[in-house]
Amino acid sequence: MLVSVFFFGNPDRGDDAAGHILQQWAEQNLTRTAEQNAELSFRFIYDFQLEPEHIFDLDGCDMAIFVDCVLNQESPTSWSRLQTGSQLMFTSHSVTPESLLFLFETTLKKNAPPCYLLGITGNQFQLGAALSDQTRNAIEEAKNLLHSKLSSEQPH
Repeated sequence: MLVSVFFFGNPDRGDDAAGHILQQWAEQNLTRTAEQNAELSFRFIYDFQLEPEHIFDLDGCDMAIFVDCVLNQESPTSWSRLQTGSQLMFTSHSVTPESLLFLFETTLKKNAPPCYLLGITGNQFQLGAALSDQTRNAIEEAKNLLHSKLSSEQPH
């Protein structure tokens, strides 16, 4: 099973660095997990934000996980199944995961693989800000959650 794992965030914007930090951890630790399970492999993608071109990183995978810092989230981490959006929604600076799935299906004329969002809590995103203690703790929880989900047969 090929899993595309998307990590997003700007390491120069406080808590938004969570995606980059988790990506560095995943490349070392999840690669070891894949070495122990010949049926599992990963494609790691890191970017500041989700772009329309990322539909090609979804193509050919069996599952995808989007890892991003989430503003004003009640719990340190969240895990949810993503549904394909009904239209392309974007801002001047990024595409939502649901819109990316819509774009994937309408452009490539096939169903998107099962996709999940791993949200990591964050609340300070100013340029030059340090990573908050709250987000630092949430990253540790996210590592455990991601490893647990990828070690199980069914990630939901």
